[in-house]
Amino acid sequence: MPKRSLGQNFLINTHIVDNIIHFSGLRINETVLEIGPGKGALTKKLAETAGRVVAIEKDNALAEDLKLGFKNHRNVEIIGADILESDMKSIVPKGALMIANLPYNIATVIITSLLNFPSHFSSITVMVQKEVGERICARPGTKPYSALSVLMASCFDTVTGPVIGPDNFFPRPKVDSILIRLIPKDDPITPETLAPLKKVVFHTFNSRRKMLRNSLSNLPGMTPETLNNIEKKTGIDFSRRPQDLDLLEFIQLTRLYVETVVR
Repeated sequence: MPKRSLGQNFLINTHIVDNIIHFSGLRINETVLEIGPGKGALTKKLAETAGRVVAIEKDNALAEDLKLGFKNHRNVEIIGADILESDMKSIVPKGALMIANLPYNIATVIITSLLNFPSHFSSITVMVQKEVGERICARPGTKPYSALSVLMASCFDTVTGPVIGPDNFFPRPKVDSILIRLIPKDDPITPETLAPLKKVVFHTFNSRRKMLRNSLSNLPGMTPETLNNIEKKTGIDFSRRPQDLDLLEFIQLTRLYVETVVR
């Protein structure tokens, strides 16, 4: 039986599996990392095209079943492990693809961890809860736009795919899912800028209904004088709210905050 504690909702519609492969842009002989293969519906299709499939399954019983089921597939490797305790960079080489129907309960953690090594995968195609996918891919000024939207945009171009209804899974989830694709940018934000960017973005979106003038004032070391100076230098109207700022504006704010307060 599927384990609710592991967020297991197995994909049962083979047509949807074909759509995932097509949406991912997978080409012959490429290497793929699959997280949470479950009963192997997607794994089987990946193996038909990919040169190598590495599938990581936390559920020990499922992992053993998968090893048995794919024992004659030389291009499939099943690893029984927790992806959150594994180093993705050492499991598959640089340039591999990630293609997965991610368990709902760890999807956001996995996706945000990719910010630490944005150029390792050539692309990431994942099925996630619709609400999460919309926040990842949201644009400024839209309702789903959030701190997650800004941070993912700092390293990836995002593409929204089709919405997948609950009837395509077993057990049937209570929410819709959505297919998204993340494509690494040629010039992702540097690790040195990412850490303070997270601080600025989370501070502002924690008070998303407040004007920037109010939410930014809560940043460590920020004084009214410094706040006014940053507003003048950036030319950003601090009566605006965080959901109205784009990535470049957040980066501009972050760099000035670091230059005037952190250093």
